[in-house]
Amino acid sequence: MIHDHSKEAYDDEVVHSNRASKRCAEILAAVDQMDDATDRQIKIFLGYQEMNAVRPRITELIKAGRLYESGSMKCRYTGKTVRVVRIARETKQMEMFK
Repeated sequence: MIHDHSKEAYDDEVVHSNRASKRCAEILAAVDQMDDATDRQIKIFLGYQEMNAVRPRITELIKAGRLYESGSMKCRYTGKTVRVVRIARETKQMEMFK
């Protein structure tokens, strides 16, 4: 017997997973259009208000090998040194064969 709480937790995970996948796809498309970008530039490009809307997904995409940190730069908004990301080369090449 499966408890109702288990079903609710599973449903919540499926919804979150779908939302995260959509956001990851949006981020990849944005970086592809911009060539390279900071987290904040991606957030602005996609029209999100909060950095947390993109940062966790960018980190996931880096860990998955879909993006890579190509360098750093001084953020024109905060004055802090921030990462710059790009689409991983093999990802672009692999997409040609889809």
